[in-house]
Amino acid sequence: MKKIGKSIMALLLILAMTIMAAACQSKEEPAGTDADQPEVTEGEPGTDTGQESEETGREAEETDKEAEETDQAPGQLEKISFALDWTPNTNHSGLYLAAQQGFYAEEGLEVEFQESDMNFIEMVATESAPFGIASQEQVLQARASSAQIPIVAVAAIIQHNTSGFASPVDRSIKSPADFEGMTYSGWGTELELAFIETLMDKVNADYSKVEIINQSASNFIASMEMEADFAWIYWGWDGVNTELQDYPIDFILLQDIDPRLDFYSPVIITNETVINENPELIERFLRATAKGYELAIEEPELAVGAIMEAAPELDAELLLASQIWLNDKYIDDAVRWGEMDPEIWSSFKDWMLEHDTLESDPDTSQAFTNDYLP
Repeated sequence: MKKIGKSIMALLLILAMTIMAAACQSKEEPAGTDADQPEVTEGEPGTDTGQESEETGREAEETDKEAEETDQAPGQLEKISFALDWTPNTNHSGLYLAAQQGFYAEEGLEVEFQESDMNFIEMVATESAPFGIASQEQVLQARASSAQIPIVAVAAIIQHNTSGFASPVDRSIKSPADFEGMTYSGWGTELELAFIETLMDKVNADYSKVEIINQSASNFIASMEMEADFAWIYWGWDGVNTELQDYPIDFILLQDIDPRLDFYSPVIITNETVINENPELIERFLRATAKGYELAIEEPELAVGAIMEAAPELDAELLLASQIWLNDKYIDDAVRWGEMDPEIWSSFKDWMLEHDTLESDPDTSQAFTNDYLP
């Protein structure tokens, strides 16, 4: 060790004397005369105020440490974006309820919901939003693409596929064989056309006899009245609406014809960067989100109120009817909200490969995970 020079020693001696003088002055000064001193409140009898002070100090240090890890000031909420797959609806009710009831705030989060104009996959993949909504087929298609888009499903919002082909009863479409000679109004995706062909093949019907158009009407009922005979719908929204509007339809649930079409739609997604670098964020987000969906099941009216705060233009009657119908679907036969079955991922992937709706064969074990569910 190097010797300390005389000048440094002198400075240290002066500093020590200054500290001692200040300590003596503090002892002699009467309590309550220094306006800058914080007011001290006596504890209850038997309270160890020294211990409390030490514990408070430790808590403050832990809070500061957590804040440093998330680049936020102590007590400040971490702001994140969530990319919606569509306009607000009952698929999203648990999310909005978690925000309204402060469940995200309890986890130190402030969530901004963004209507993504159908670019939700891109938003999550490019990390402009750490979370979003997609469907199982979209996750598989993204990962199987030449770009190998690294999105991952972390929770299933609904346990079983609730979609199928619907038609007005006066078209007499009772089975896929009846699609022949009819006009289908859709979104122009390869997947929905593969659905039609698959179902028709099972009953030896001729897919080439279906006229395919892209839907131009604003909703299912309008499309059926203006331009088409059948369409692909999700019962939880369009199906419930036909009941409210007293518009009788026939409905063919996809997995009733082919069990492999019982896929997850929708799911909550994140990207591999968040998984690798900030898994704790996923746990916090899903903990709050699960509480939101569980509360929506218990109190559907409260869930509807949360959605309408975000989208007051929506039909409250349709929202409530849809919410009540979906309440049994969120958890259904799963062990908990959000749980996903590996078999559903692999069997639906096999179906997609069989019908050429995937560019390559993705590893389904990398496409989803249940690891962050509460």
